[in-house]
Amino acid sequence: MVAQTRAGGHPPVQTPPKLQKLKFHEKLVGRTTTSTDILLKKLKTLHTELAELEQNHLHKDALVGVRHELIHQSILLHKDKGVKAYAACCIADILRLTAPNAPYNDSELADIFHFFLRQLVQNLKTSDTPYYNQYFLLLECLSAVKSAVLICELPKAEELIEQFFKDCFKIIRYDLSKKIELFMVDILNSIVDDAHAIPSAVVTTLLAQFMDKNLVSPPSHAHAICT
Repeated sequence: MVAQTRAGGHPPVQTPPKLQKLKFHEKLVGRTTTSTDILLKKLKTLHTELAELEQNHLHKDALVGVRHELIHQSILLHKDKGVKAYAACCIADILRLTAPNAPYNDSELADIFHFFLRQLVQNLKTSDTPYYNQYFLLLECLSAVKSAVLICELPKAEELIEQFFKDCFKIIRYDLSKKIELFMVDILNSIVDDAHAIPSAVVTTLLAQFMDKNLVSPPSHAHAICT
């Protein structure tokens, strides 16, 4: 005997999830954002909303407005650390929400990852750095989503890959959080897996980790990437 459902033997109809749209409609670039405090407040609001959005439930046009304003030079080169910290987190979330197809061209992606690296190198050295939590979230997002593999398809991929390895090894130190080290290793491993070829400068950078005369044994992160 075949079991019957209450609906006459037919499974219940699945209602497709309602596509989400961005509630944030503020301008990030222009006369209304001349005040750093106003711009920072807007970016905090945007980041809070983006962090809660889910990729599969996102309306295709939800990010059209903010995605280009976030990479405007007035934001990427802003003097305020908070503006750059929250902008970086917002951009990382946009890459998460649109993965695997980023809504940026090659030149814009190169600028984005150079921006990420500058901010991480400058702000992850100690946990008491202003906006450290935001940069920790940025690194965690890049690790979880594997966004960094996008650089492997860029015209100057080799240059960017070299920069990633050099900068990541600048950040990784024994006095930093173990989670930061693991995030870094995860990011670098994903780049190695997707790269068409490993630049010789990257090999040199890795080997240098084993030849540091001040270390009793090679650092664990170098082992993890090489294996």
